[in-house]
Amino acid sequence: MDRNEAQSALDAVKNTDRSMADRMTWPLWRHAIFGMMMALVLLAVVSPLAAQLPILGLLLLLVYLVVRDDKKRHGMFVSGYQKGRTGWVLAAQFALLLAALVPSLVWLDDPLGSPLFWAIAAFVLIGSTALSLLWENIYQADLKAGRR
Repeated sequence: MDRNEAQSALDAVKNTDRSMADRMTWPLWRHAIFGMMMALVLLAVVSPLAAQLPILGLLLLLVYLVVRDDKKRHGMFVSGYQKGRTGWVLAAQFALLLAALVPSLVWLDDPLGSPLFWAIAAFVLIGSTALSLLWENIYQADLKAGRR
């Protein structure tokens, strides 16, 4: 392979990445569903055992619907776990969920009966939705810049 052929191959990869970045966009509702899933995880953890199974069933249904929609929309499912700069967004998501779990489990005797718990759950929903949007922006920027 000569130098021009190698450069052409690299350019083709860069163009594919840029094209993929333009295609890989998700509607706001998809990000909101992710936020809802994180709030449901919190709800499942603080709920009585009898309520956990239906909540986790709903969570699994939402995961299935998101994966199916991604495959229909893009031909593949893009998980949040990617190499590159999106890693710190996942760390922030984990920290957000952990920061919500600690007060919900430690400070509140009856989380489901506490307005503070529902405020925390709303914060998780909104914060996780915002982090999902941020993740998409970083993912697209990385693809456009040729970072993987």
